Amino acid sequence: MSHTTSRRIHRRFKVKDGAFAVLFQDSSKLAEIIDISMAGFAFCYSDSAFIDNDRNGRAFLYQDHQKRLDRFATFDIFLVDSGIYLDKLPCKIISHIEIDGSQSPNSIAMKRCGLAFEELLPEQISDLEYFIATCTQAPR
Repeated sequence: MSHTTSRRIHRRFKVKDGAFAVLFQDSSKLAEIIDISMAGFAFCYSDSAFIDNDRNGRAFLYQDHQKRLDRFATFDIFLVDSGIYLDKLPCKIISHIEIDGSQSPNSIAMKRCGLAFEELLPEQISDLEYFIATCTQAPR
């Protein structure tokens, strides 16, 4: 079994358009969710001051948090116009990388962050199962 296969026990699902994570508690800063599983999720966001002037809010994740990957945090997840909102899911950042592929000098720099869920409560597990069942795209 390869290293990648052994790390991914849970199947990942691509989320429907309009699924977001709230990056900072009590903030309107959102990030688009890329995929999700029962083990965690990944999202992408812009680190551009041009579209986000909230320097204090960005300090948590954007500046030095990637150097402290052992820190735990909570994130909210929701699907726009669905009424589905998962509140305060405990997570640990496991990856934080810059996304290659800027097509022009004027492109907005993007980053990808991968999170692992940590010690979910039984009701959070149930809510997450429901979110995956209803808010992800059918596998092809």
